[in-house]
Amino acid sequence: MAQSAKGKGAAKQNAGSSQGSVAGGMFNMNSMFNNFMAMDPGENDDEGRSIKNTTMADMFSSAFQSELSKGMAQYQGGIAKDQMQFQQQLERQAAGEARKEEFKYGSAAMAQQFEHQNNFANAQYDRDIGMVGAQGVQNRKDIAAQGQQNRLGQIVGGEQDRQTIGAQGDQDRRNIAAQGDQNVRQIGAQGYQDRQNIAAQTQGDVTRIGAQGNQDRQNIAAQTQGDIARIGAQGTQDRANIGAQGAQDRLNMIEQGTQSRLNIGAQGAQDRLNIEAQGT
Repeated sequence: MAQSAKGKGAAKQNAGSSQGSVAGGMFNMNSMFNNFMAMDPGENDDEGRSIKNTTMADMFSSAFQSELSKGMAQYQGGIAKDQMQFQQQLERQAAGEARKEEFKYGSAAMAQQFEHQNNFANAQYDRDIGMVGAQGVQNRKDIAAQGQQNRLGQIVGGEQDRQTIGAQGDQDRRNIAAQGDQNVRQIGAQGYQDRQNIAAQTQGDVTRIGAQGNQDRQNIAAQTQGDIARIGAQGTQDRANIGAQGAQDRLNMIEQGTQSRLNIGAQGAQDRLNIEAQGT
């Protein structure tokens, strides 16, 4: 490659000035750039012109590409900004729709929850009314059972009282008959005086027996009233255990009546023996 004297001189000057200079760089780029730019190829230096033209075209292409890159950067930056703005609008719209749906679903859930609670309260009210009705039915059944037990107790008490009165009357009649027989024996043994005495005694006995009968009837009536009052009080006390206690009371009454009749029979037999012993 040929080189002009001017170019050679400039290259020598630059090479001399760059020796020992830090600004020249590691590869002496400044000197090479100056030498390349000062190079002026002649008409016959096709290689030099080709290198210069190629370098010029490359510099033009690089500058053009740089300007295009700058424009593309501005254009792409605008597109990116628009896209980010559009994305922000989409995200804001999506967030608003999500909040709107969340509010709508939350309101629907609260309304459904209120409806369920209201239905549960109504069902609980119906169950409470049913329980009150069932409790009333059970109370009425208890009252009916209690009345039945009270009536059975009164019937048993009255039956025992009648049997007791009958036994007492039978014993009284036997005692009177025994006393009359004894009086007849005494009248026959004592003679006329005794018969008069016996007649007087008999009259007194009849009066006494009548008074005793009246007293016995009054006592029996008082006893009956006392038994009725006692049975009523006992029935009131036994309402907590209506069935079992009522049955036990009836058994106790029957046993008590039987024992009373046995006692009356034994007492009557003893009275007759005493009358007979007295007559002897």
